[in-house]
Order: sequence, then structure tokens, then C-alpha cells
Amino acid sequence: MNSAPTRGRLQRKCSAMDTIKIHDYIACELHKEIGELERRIAALDAAGAGRSSCLSYKMKELYWTVTRLVGLGHLHEGRTPQELTIANSRRDPQLFPAGARLPLDGVTAEPGQRLLIDVTDTVRCSFVSGIQRVVRQLAKATMESGAGIPVFVQDGELFSYVRQSSRPDRIEVAKGDKFVMADAAWNDVAGSRKAMETTSRNGGSNIVILHDIHPLLYPGLFHPDNVRNFAIWFDEVASKCDALVAVSKSAAQEFSSYVAANGKRVNPRMRIGWQHLGADFDIESNEAPSEPIGAICAGETPLFLSVSTLEPKKGYAVALDAFDRLWERGVDVRYVIVGRHGWNTRALERRILSHREYDKRLFWVGQVSAVDLGHLYKNAHSLIFASVAEGFGLPLVEAAHFGLPAIASDIPVFREVGGDSVSYFDVTDGESLARRIRESLAYRRSAEKLPRVRRWREATDDLLKLIRTNAYQFGSDAPPLRASLAQDVSERPSVTRAA
Repeated sequence: MNSAPTRGRLQRKCSAMDTIKIHDYIACELHKEIGELERRIAALDAAGAGRSSCLSYKMKELYWTVTRLVGLGHLHEGRTPQELTIANSRRDPQLFPAGARLPLDGVTAEPGQRLLIDVTDTVRCSFVSGIQRVVRQLAKATMESGAGIPVFVQDGELFSYVRQSSRPDRIEVAKGDKFVMADAAWNDVAGSRKAMETTSRNGGSNIVILHDIHPLLYPGLFHPDNVRNFAIWFDEVASKCDALVAVSKSAAQEFSSYVAANGKRVNPRMRIGWQHLGADFDIESNEAPSEPIGAICAGETPLFLSVSTLEPKKGYAVALDAFDRLWERGVDVRYVIVGRHGWNTRALERRILSHREYDKRLFWVGQVSAVDLGHLYKNAHSLIFASVAEGFGLPLVEAAHFGLPAIASDIPVFREVGGDSVSYFDVTDGESLARRIRESLAYRRSAEKLPRVRRWREATDDLLKLIRTNAYQFGSDAPPLRASLAQDVSERPSVTRAA
């Protein structure tokens, strides 16, 4: 479809220039956020005292936090609000009422042969993002296969999240058991660390599923408390585990590169591997979409689709720049964004909602049902994936499932996952993306050369098999930090950002 330089299965190394461009992009988006916060603070202050004064103070707290992130703390002359903290959650037993737990049918592996899948943070979440989706699929596959059970951590101890009439809820880790930390364990580092210590003491092993290390590589994309918690988790949990499985080879390489560049101490016997994710869409073909989605998909004007949470790393500002250029040049295309409200995106949301094309050729529909999402995938002309950083890139796989071509930023993990089936544009470059979109209009939607899509069950079965059989790509016989994996990242620029 496009010229050779934009495609290719050869995994691309992130250049030093790309790294600079990504950090410049992050700083630019944070500066936009500062401007939006200043505007809102001024509006609240103008409203006077009373109820608005509390809102104004809260806005100023956020303003101070964001300005410190980008090195502009001098704008508020050293004044700092009382530090905001996100306390490490302590497990409330009432969040796990016995009647609400999942029943367990069939036979479970005996102690000493079990996979204990940590679901602590997922069952607390009121939303489902990439991590929660992975955790749920792992827990489901583990139960269905009888290989183990989902567990949650409470005060450093493990408890079963399923009813087992023949066994107590509290899990006594046995020699040979594997504690699999696939969840967002950085929200309770103390509990996870204690659970790891108990597992090791009893002869079990600790496995971390690594989604990415972006809070360390790009701290400006996250809340400072999340960056701090993640850094502690990295040093006290991820670095001390017996094995680490990343959701992509690129994520494994980022881990290894960061450890080497920053002199981090890790378990010298750590095994490292990676396993790609899957996708499932069990949608009845005759089920109609909702009226709003049906209306968006109607008509002949080409529809481009993005599916991900509104957050800075997703590159929505770059995508909007591209479509603005196309609309200004008279190109008739539509763009729909599917994703819940995220963080540090007030300026972006204002840009979308006040856009002259909003509800005409630009749509933001928030979260949708599986039927609606499937309908969008089936009717779109192409997926737009403008992220500057990803651990895997699940929308690429979901799009391939529906035979939808993709246009994505040229970052290593997208080359790994999408290969030569994806059309790539220069990262953070709206003009480059606009060119790719315009080029795609010359071709009808085609499913040719799209990568094979594995079902979630197949992907999770392979992941669980890798863990059960210790079939990691790198291990103690070839230490990953000085052998093959390190060689893979030797050409990458040094990453020295830390929280």
C-alpha cells in the first residue's frame, strides 16, 4: 500500500531522535494542560468565595502538581499545597463477600502444582482497561484448565477468590506453587512484597507479568504518586521476582535496557520471557448496534477509528492535528474516538468538545458495548493508533480480528506486533499521519497480509504453559542483562529517567 520505508517485519529500534520527540511531545501536552488549568482557576476565582473556593483550591493543587512535573514550579513562587497522597489500599474483606465470589467447578491442581493468579487490584476497579482485561483472561483460563485459582492479597497473605468447599479460603503456599503477579501490584507494594516473601520461604516461586515500565521512562505521562509507587514496585517486587514475563519482546527489552542503563540490582537468577496477548469478540452477527453508533457508521464518508483511553501517551493530539490538516485541505473524512475519560487531558477534551467538526465529522463516544465496538471495527476504513508508547498495542490485534487495516506510529512494539501489515507514520508527526490517511483513501479496505489473530484462550494457555514449564526465552544459563536480550538493546539510546 505504501512505500517500503513505512513497512517491514524487521523490528525497529527506537532512535535517539524519536526519544527526544516523544519527550518534547509530552512536555507540550503538559503545557497545554497547564494553560487549561489556569483558565479554569481564573473562572473559579472570578465566581467569588463560597462553594467555588474549595473547587478553586483543588484546581490549584492540580496546577501546582503539573507545573512541578514540567519544571515550572517557579510559576507559583514556591507555594505548595498539602501533599496529596494515594494510600496503598488495604484489603477490606467486605469487598469480597463470599456470595459474590466466583464458583469453581471441576478439579484444581493440588498444592505444589498450582498457579496462583493475583487479581487483587482488578476486582477493586470500577473500569476495565488493558491490565484488567489480561488479569481476567488469565484467571478465567487458569480456572477452566484446573491449573490453579485466582487469589487476592490481604495484609500480605493470599486468599482464594473462588469458593472451594473442601479447602479454606486462606492459601497456604506449598513448595512448587507459582504466585503470578499479573495485576497492578504497585498499588499495594507492601502486601505484594510480604506475599512474595511467604511464597519464597515456602518453596514457591514469584512470577511478574510485565505490561510496561512507562512510569519510569515517561514520568510526565502519569500522576506523581503513581510514578513513585511504580518505582518502589520496580525495585522491591519486579526486580526481586524469580521470573518475569512481558507482554511483548519490546517490553522485555525496555526492562533489560532500563536495568542496565540505571545500574539496577535484580535477582541474578531471574528468568525473562515474553508472550503476546490475544483478542476475543463473541458477537452475534445479526445483533444491531445502538442507534448512535449506527448513525455514526452510516453514510459513504470514510470513517477512521481510534480505540483507547484518553490519556497523553495515546497521541490523540497528533491524530487531531492530522485530521485538522485534512479537513482544512477539503478532504472529507470522519474520525471517531472510543475511550473513557483519562487523566491530564482537560485541554484535549476541551479541544474535542469545542471543535467545529464535533458531532459532524469528529466523534467521541466514550465506552461502548462489545456489539457497538465490533460494528465500528467492521465499518471503519482504518484504525488510527497514534500512541507514543505502548507495552503491546491490543487495538492492532483487535482490528486485525475484524480485517481492519491500521495506521500506527512507528515505534518498536507496533513493528513487532503489526509487522508489514501496518502502515507507519513518524511518531508525534501530524503531517506524516495525514499523508498516510490520505494514501489509504486510494485503496479499498482489505484484510490481506493482516497478522494471524490468536484467541484469548490460546494466548493465555500459551502464557500459562510458558510459566508452568519454565520455558522462558532467557534465563540463568544466558543471563538476559549480558547475553542475547542485552545485545538486542545495545543499539538503543541509554534511558536514564527515573522517578
